Amino acid sequence: MQSELLLLAHRGGMSRAPENTILSFEQALTDGADAFECDVCLTQDKEPVMIHVDVKKNSIQEATGALVPVSDLPWSEVKKLKMVSTNEPVPHLDQVLDFVKSTSLYCWLEPKTLSIEIIDIVVDKIQRFGLVDLVGILTFYSRRDLLTHTKFLNPRIKTSVLLINPLSNFLRQVSYIGADHVVFGWNGPNQFQFHNAVFQSFTQKVQKLRASEVQVEGGYVRTKNDVQWLLRHGVGGLWADDVPKIRSYAESYFM
Repeated sequence: MQSELLLLAHRGGMSRAPENTILSFEQALTDGADAFECDVCLTQDKEPVMIHVDVKKNSIQEATGALVPVSDLPWSEVKKLKMVSTNEPVPHLDQVLDFVKSTSLYCWLEPKTLSIEIIDIVVDKIQRFGLVDLVGILTFYSRRDLLTHTKFLNPRIKTSVLLINPLSNFLRQVSYIGADHVVFGWNGPNQFQFHNAVFQSFTQKVQKLRASEVQVEGGYVRTKNDVQWLLRHGVGGLWADDVPKIRSYAESYFM
């Protein structure tokens, strides 16, 4: 397999271990992932914790079974929660940063509290732990103020923008916010495949990004077709719930 291809574990690789848990991050390391992603949100007392929040409903019920929003719970209560159908606790960001420091496995944090305040808190933590080169911030272009504020606080911290609109000018959007990485899709690349079938422009847009030294990734992929299509069009990284499975698909493509 091409050595430069990156394999990245979505929520730690949620098909391999309970999402957003230390166990899942350890599994990502065991699986040979190049990086992992996890969701970060703030408790009532402004402690950063790792839970996937349904931002439209402000709910953590799907992730933990709790009926009360995390923003209404103090850390003393949140740390008693378990991920649904598991005995795995909700990690604090400090635990994740300790893990990153001990393993040097790169971590992408996706803010699920949609406020500048969370960036202030998270960036301060990253700096205090001395992990500016090992932890980045990732979110959708519609929430780009979180990425630009990250760069304002510390330009060395990498940012990654999720693009879901195939009609957009990718390079212009990425350049506008100063992102280091771009991820096409976040629930598979289907909309980009459909658009490219008509306009045949995706490869050219990817080439322009790579020429500007932007790391280009696709996410998150589930099928062999997704993997083959993205690799055929020059994407250099694949986000996955199951890193070993996606690696096998990529290896078969390069054979």
